[in-house]
Amino acid sequence: MSQEAAVMEPKATPIATARPARKKPAESRGETESAVRYFLASRNSEGGPPLLGKEVSSENEALIESLKTGVGFYALIEYRAVPDLTGKAPTIRKDPVRRTVVSAK
Repeated sequence: MSQEAAVMEPKATPIATARPARKKPAESRGETESAVRYFLASRNSEGGPPLLGKEVSSENEALIESLKTGVGFYALIEYRAVPDLTGKAPTIRKDPVRRTVVSAK
């Protein structure tokens, strides 16, 4: 037996990945939208605190507008503080504020 034949390489086994179930968009389910809101950055916000410009409806639209205008964009999530009194000690949890979908008919 030659030395080359004695060295065996482990065979790679493919790993099966499960696809997440696709969900219908919130608009078609008549539910609330995600808590994330997208804003273009204001042109005069260099170095200072963030200044929000025009709000856009989705991340894809924010990406396209950002590319067209040459400015960045912000993804903003609004939270509301809610007391949680279910345990022995009261705690404060944060719940995302969701906007309701208004259908244009």
